[in-house]
Amino acid sequence: MEWKVTGEALASLVTDCLLVVHTQGEEALQGCTREVDEALDHRISRLVTEGEITGKHGEVTLIHNWGKIPAKRLLVLGLGKGGELDLDKVKNGMAIAARKARAAGVKQLTVACSPTLNNRWNPADLVQAVVEGFELGVYRYRGYKEEQQEDRSLDTVWLAMPGVTDSAFAAGIERGRVFAAATNTARDLTHEPANKLTPSILAERALEIADRYGIEAEVLDEQKLNELGMDALLAVSRASAEAPRMIVLHYRGAPESKEILGWVGKGVTFDSGGIQVKPGRGMEEMKGDMAGAAAVLGAMQAIGALKPHCNVTAVIPTCENMINGNGYRPGDVISSFSGKTIEIQHTDAEGRLILADGLAYARRLGATSLVNVATLTGAVIVALGYAATGLMTNDEKWAEEVKAAARVAGEKMWELPMFEEYGEYLKSEVADLKNEGGAPAGSIQGGMFLKHFAEETPWVHLDIAGTAESKKESGIHPKGSTGVAVRTLAQLAMRFDGQVK
Repeated sequence: MEWKVTGEALASLVTDCLLVVHTQGEEALQGCTREVDEALDHRISRLVTEGEITGKHGEVTLIHNWGKIPAKRLLVLGLGKGGELDLDKVKNGMAIAARKARAAGVKQLTVACSPTLNNRWNPADLVQAVVEGFELGVYRYRGYKEEQQEDRSLDTVWLAMPGVTDSAFAAGIERGRVFAAATNTARDLTHEPANKLTPSILAERALEIADRYGIEAEVLDEQKLNELGMDALLAVSRASAEAPRMIVLHYRGAPESKEILGWVGKGVTFDSGGIQVKPGRGMEEMKGDMAGAAAVLGAMQAIGALKPHCNVTAVIPTCENMINGNGYRPGDVISSFSGKTIEIQHTDAEGRLILADGLAYARRLGATSLVNVATLTGAVIVALGYAATGLMTNDEKWAEEVKAAARVAGEKMWELPMFEEYGEYLKSEVADLKNEGGAPAGSIQGGMFLKHFAEETPWVHLDIAGTAESKKESGIHPKGSTGVAVRTLAQLAMRFDGQVK
């Protein structure tokens, strides 16, 4: 999709389709929408009066222009109540409009936003929201069908936003495209079938991203993992014919600083549940148990493109959790890279085991603050449904930084408590801790387990089991993988741009 800017009067603009916006509760059309309405002999106003256009969020009305203006068609996008409008609603509305335009066969579209919107936010942020909305909204996973879908695509989008400077346009378009492309990279990876994305292939994809964006990369193979004592990762992978890997990426944007953001992503490319096998129905979805790894790789792609002034080390432990006579069992005691011993209570609580080695290794590599991302527990869906990511932390100040980045990214997160009483579930009589302690507080148990391996380093755990996939088309999310947490992590790095110590 190509992005361009125009300052031409809307009523004389030659384009396949013109997009204007309308909000609920307006007595009269505003700005650009009013300008186009007047050129169309008040056809939009009449549709508003008749109740066909209400301004409800996500409502898109396609109007033919009868030769009144050079634009062939018009889309009127509802953005909801004006008093409740924020950039996230703009972004999601634009995504819906983009899909409508694509379905109508539009190749060239012009988006017009009135000064009332331009003056409401930083103009570059508004431009970014529009660009992200379009680029995320029209995403498709291509898959492996012999006959591909008819290629209906938006080729060019023009932005007509009076009062926005060239520098704001340039900044907003760049950030929007980079953030969306990084999110779509994560979506693609998460959609991949497990036979097409094994641990070794995921490592190859990581190396490709690193090479493309000038990021240092290293992949630890099974021999190196044995030498380092990555026993938790090795235990989970033992029953698989596919060897595990530990992917390590370094972005050094502030070499003079000792501050290093550490990102750790769960990369289980297929999860059978181990000997305590998952139910057969729905197991095909377990190819997506590496969505945390995909989010970290997508975020590294974004910062590799934008080059913020900060340092980031990404660690991705990746393996399969399969079943054979070599697999780990309930009652086993295993070690870990940190030296802590773990009593296995459930073989389907494998994600926290590989993250334990990932977190400890990120600390060894110098990370001064940590975020791990994982499809860790079904219990987080019970607690929060599919709308919000569960957040847990050992440091409230660091958690506030992550939550602030999430708000800017438009990704909903909710903090769950980490009271010391929850630690009782993980006490073991034969090891330093258990990997699971029964049904109560299931998501928090996962967080409490990981906290042992973050130790005193400020750390946030993001459980994305409920938000990694959208069950239906909604806003910026087509049905399927969402690429959640990519933009939060990238925003987190951007917040550190120029603020490192």
